Amino acid sequence: MLGIDLPEFLLIVFVAVVVIGPKDLPRALYMAGKFIRKIKSYTTDIQKTLDKIMEEGELDDIVRNANKPGGEDLQKNIERQIETEQKSKSDPEDKKNGTDA
Repeated sequence: MLGIDLPEFLLIVFVAVVVIGPKDLPRALYMAGKFIRKIKSYTTDIQKTLDKIMEEGELDDIVRNANKPGGEDLQKNIERQIETEQKSKSDPEDKKNGTDA
């Protein structure tokens, strides 16, 4: 649990009860949970945006290389990229099911 042992956790709880008070502790924990959920939501949105930007950048590189004189065939690059993405999407599902690809 985040590298916190039982004695350290109990000390944190004790200090929280003393500082915040037993009456306001549930509200403080609720607010902390709400804050953590909001932070997780923001980080998930940022990660999705960065993934989208990286994907667009990779596709731009493929098109740029394919359009060079003597470059690789564009269709082969697109098919290779699609296969790579399908593999990366199916790998986590295989690990959940206990099968390796």
